[in-house]
Amino acid sequence: MLQIDFSSIFGKIRGKSVGIQLPDGLKYYAKDIAEIFERKGFEVILSGKPSYGACDVDLDLLKHVDVLLHFGHTKLLDYDRVLYIPYEIDYEVDPELLKKEIHERRIAIIGTANYAWKFKEIKKILEESGFKVMLKRGIRAEYEGQVLGCDYSSLEGLNVEAVLFIGDGRFHAIGASIYTKKKVYAYNPLMGEIEIIKQEDFLKRRYFAVSKAKLCESFGILVSTKPGQKRLGLAQKLRNLAKERGKKAEIILTDEITPQLTENFRFDCYVNTACPRIVYDDYKRFEKPLITPPEFEVVLGLKSEIEMDTIFR
Repeated sequence: MLQIDFSSIFGKIRGKSVGIQLPDGLKYYAKDIAEIFERKGFEVILSGKPSYGACDVDLDLLKHVDVLLHFGHTKLLDYDRVLYIPYEIDYEVDPELLKKEIHERRIAIIGTANYAWKFKEIKKILEESGFKVMLKRGIRAEYEGQVLGCDYSSLEGLNVEAVLFIGDGRFHAIGASIYTKKKVYAYNPLMGEIEIIKQEDFLKRRYFAVSKAKLCESFGILVSTKPGQKRLGLAQKLRNLAKERGKKAEIILTDEITPQLTENFRFDCYVNTACPRIVYDDYKRFEKPLITPPEFEVVLGLKSEIEMDTIFR
């Protein structure tokens, strides 16, 4: 269930005007959330922009309000007038099911913020069932065991036999499998389902994109202006490496990376330095090959194997 303690937010707001930024999954509740703050005397402006994560703060809206409330994510970037309002999913685990399905006993547990808030309690439950559980806080994480689509540092250096992803979806679990090269179990406690993650199909798609990119001569290197995704220095490095190897490469700076944007240019291939999920989730929407910086290094002959693209190492 969705849990947001609105009463704890009111006292943190300094000012009268409030901007509310919601991820798409919560925009359905925008009117209700706005009314909660309006009943307390605040003037509310809703952000109409997408919110892809804690890295994507609506700085334009922040110019017009006293405080911006960024819902759905834990704190990643420091802004004096931005309050991050995460939401927590309450859940229980079935230790008997996990003990039956997971043969390894020394494991790490990971998940997104809306599940990771409960990991200290889950660790205790699992250790009482015979597991040795490792929990580590990542570089930009709020909670131990928390992973982001661009940051798996909570798994860095852990001496474990397997990884247990607790949450919904398979993207982060696949990323953990590629990042650690260890067996990863994906457990959805709301559905009571567990599976062993297979990364083969994901890797086949990515190597196919790389094989097409190797036939290309010109590359548009995409840089997002979103505060937590902007990697201009990396883009400049990749451009120089490409030109040293006889490839044509130019940097394109933009806010939103969309198929419409790339269709307006005449590059053979595009390298996305913004959120890695644009490549991993949305590649089918782009007419030209769309690859990550590590994949571009494979294209240029600098690496032999594909790695997950991580922004915060």
